[in-house]
Amino acid sequence: MRDGLGNRIAGVALGLGARAGVMGDQAPTAWAETPPPSERFTLVMGGEAVKDNTTGLIWEQSPDLIHDVWSASVARCPPKTVGGQRGWRAPSVQELKSLIDPSQKDPALPQGHPFSNIKSAIYWSTTPSTSDDITAWQMSFFSGEAVTDQKSGTRRVWCVLGGGGPAAK
Repeated sequence: MRDGLGNRIAGVALGLGARAGVMGDQAPTAWAETPPPSERFTLVMGGEAVKDNTTGLIWEQSPDLIHDVWSASVARCPPKTVGGQRGWRAPSVQELKSLIDPSQKDPALPQGHPFSNIKSAIYWSTTPSTSDDITAWQMSFFSGEAVTDQKSGTRRVWCVLGGGGPAAK
């Protein structure tokens, strides 16, 4: 039997564990401290892409406006050339979540970010749902929330370069 202090310590430990990443079929959370946008983001590739100096990922500065089903959206990144660079891919939900500023809405990005065409958009991730093979994780840049939806729904994709790829769920 635990005393009151033991219960509080166990509760804090459980809470910290929940913040570390995906638990079951919950979206991961971004808890890292990040620098201001002027230090965090750098325009690269002639201004066609943005390097996130916190994660090392390179994002399209202006994702395309095409809405498509999950499979077509994810397949659209690899053949892309942005800023003269190939090798783009669709991001994991954790990678998309790394861009979110929970204090902001519409878009839920840090104030002063260098991206365009983001407001109110929802983006597919490569992260499948662990509870249902017909759903995948997506990120709303209106609300800053990650949710699952059927892969037959139409959403946008925001291609990324670098990082761990689809395995980085």
